Amino acid sequence: MAIGVLGIAPAFAEGGFGSSISGWLPGKDSRSWKDNNSDSVSTSVKFAGCSVDNGRFTYAGIQLKKARPGLPDTVVNRDDNHCDTSSFGDKAGGTYYFHYSNLNGQDSVSAYLSVDTVTVRY
Repeated sequence: MAIGVLGIAPAFAEGGFGSSISGWLPGKDSRSWKDNNSDSVSTSVKFAGCSVDNGRFTYAGIQLKKARPGLPDTVVNRDDNHCDTSSFGDKAGGTYYFHYSNLNGQDSVSAYLSVDTVTVRY
């Protein structure tokens, strides 16, 4: 009996980058990236090695924003990142970035966020 194997190609992200965060207060934005929407991969932001200098880290509130020249940028998704992966789904073409909006639900804090590894895929 012959068994055939159907080859299914894995989905590869159009792009991505790695970075880190050192001493961010809520209100800070990441670098931006251009998503041409040439694939069907979910846009994601992964945090690893999260800490704050004053207090306890539970989660970082982040917003995925789409840049709109001449207009206010649009918040397209929000997530509470518990030092894990925030997945935002397949996004339309455009320029995106994430906005650090709060620490543990508080937008006015004096604790500085640090993240050893930030991985963005799109």
